[in-house]
Amino acid sequence: MTGSDRNPLRRLSTDHPAVIKVGRIGWFAKGVVYVVAGFLALSVAAEASDWTDALVSDQQEASPTGAIKSVASSTGGTALLWLLAAGMLAYAAWRVVTALLPGGTDGKAMVHRIGYLVSAIGYVAFAVSALALARDSSVDQNGNTKVTDISASIMSHSAGRLVIGAVGLIVIGVGLYRMKKGFSLDVADELELGGLSPARLQWTKRLGAAGEIGRGIGFALVGFFLLRSAITYAASEATGLDGALRRIATESWGVFVVVIVGAGFVAYGAFCLLTFTRRRLQAP
Repeated sequence: MTGSDRNPLRRLSTDHPAVIKVGRIGWFAKGVVYVVAGFLALSVAAEASDWTDALVSDQQEASPTGAIKSVASSTGGTALLWLLAAGMLAYAAWRVVTALLPGGTDGKAMVHRIGYLVSAIGYVAFAVSALALARDSSVDQNGNTKVTDISASIMSHSAGRLVIGAVGLIVIGVGLYRMKKGFSLDVADELELGGLSPARLQWTKRLGAAGEIGRGIGFALVGFFLLRSAITYAASEATGLDGALRRIATESWGVFVVVIVGAGFVAYGAFCLLTFTRRRLQAP
């Protein structure tokens, strides 16, 4: 038996190269969404600081969902939405394949597998939003309202507050994990960065690290408002990323946080766009 036969990842990559291409397409689409979302977040910060007139209206969300809506309103938006939806579905499929790959079975590996599946569900939701807007640009796709409504529905049940509180803590935990990866420059998972010059490797990792820190703070903010919703028993406290950024931006120190999130999103998107050809499969 050859080494390739013994290695299920290598065998999958060799026998089904299309799987790798699908994942790379999804990684590229993810990058586009994050770059747009990052600029929307920076616009929220600029407006809150009176640096410029409002560039982002209340109907434009500073979030991945808002990025999709911004694409819908641009020239050629319908075609771009179809392409983004295809990319998001491709990335979701990649996450599912990664979750099901042979590999570790310990607690850490299982957490990663569950995380990949949750990520897949999230990107399918983004794709569904993009497809809905591609068919009808007037369809209401408000991430803040969705989070509030779902929280209200869950909290109407006896154990609902505990569920929302637990979800909030989990989302905060995800945010802290992403920030830890950023500060430790642990951003090369599932990437093949061999062959890069030392200088390019360094700035590529720093770009990814800035992105992980920005994403981590964004996750933590959403988790914080979910947790506060459970504690205060007020579903209106639960909100999406856009709502969390707008609330934080009303504080003098909050604008700085929003800038970090926005810049981090742009950095993460650029990181995805610059490394999509180096995406590889990696078992949990």
